Formats: sequence, structure tokens, C-alpha cells
Amino acid sequence: MVVISISLPDELLSELDKVLGKEWYASRSEVIRHAVRRYIAEYRSLGSIDGEVIATVTVLYKKNNKSENQLRLQHEFGDIISAFLHSHMNEDTCLEVMVVKGYSSRLKELIDGMKANRNVMQINFALMGIEPEPAGSATK
Repeated sequence: MVVISISLPDELLSELDKVLGKEWYASRSEVIRHAVRRYIAEYRSLGSIDGEVIATVTVLYKKNNKSENQLRLQHEFGDIISAFLHSHMNEDTCLEVMVVKGYSSRLKELIDGMKANRNVMQINFALMGIEPEPAGSATK
């Protein structure tokens, strides 16, 4: 097994240690290995979709750190973001949920752009099992 070094903010490391005291993980390394496996599975899952999709994208970030880059992304992907919810979770943290309908390639670009933002604390997506309407169909 290869040994690597990573940097974590003190607050995140403290949270990790609290979880380790309550969970069954044997060590910090085991938690990080699990997180990396989950990230790889998510990456493969997102990479395997093709065509039109309906999904939700949930983003958690520090309230004072919403960057212009994040706002630019939301406007740039306005063609696929069909609904948007913004909520203040506490004094320091905001949660945003986007309902996305469009081509999987655009969804991937949106998620990649959000993940590249250092101000984003967490990002999750969920694909919905509904077939999008064919182009030009009228909504009832």
C-alpha cells in the first residue's frame, strides 16, 4: 500500500475525528479510502450516463464564500436548470438545490464546474428515473 499525504482544514479534521469516535472505521486512513472509493463510483456513474436526463444537484457552501464563479456557472447553465432553491441552513451555511433537465454532457459540465469551486463544501446529484419529454412536446 502506498502512503500519501493530504492537507485538511483543522475544522474538517476535527469533524472526522468526532465521526471516528462514533463509527466503526478503524482509522482516518480507512475513512479516506472509503471516501475515495465512493468518489470513484460516483465518477463512473456520472460518466456512464448518456442522452437526456432529469436530475437534482444539491450544493452546500459557506454563506460568505459564494463566488462570482459559482454565480456565473448557474447563469451559464440556465438552459438546463429548470428550478432553483436557495436556503440558509444556519448563520454561516447555505444550501442550493437545482432541478436539471437536459443533456447528460451539460449536467456533467455543471457538476465539474461546481466541484472545481473551493468554496463548495459538498455537492451531490441524483438522477431521476423519468424519461424526459421528446423535444417539441407540449407539457400537460
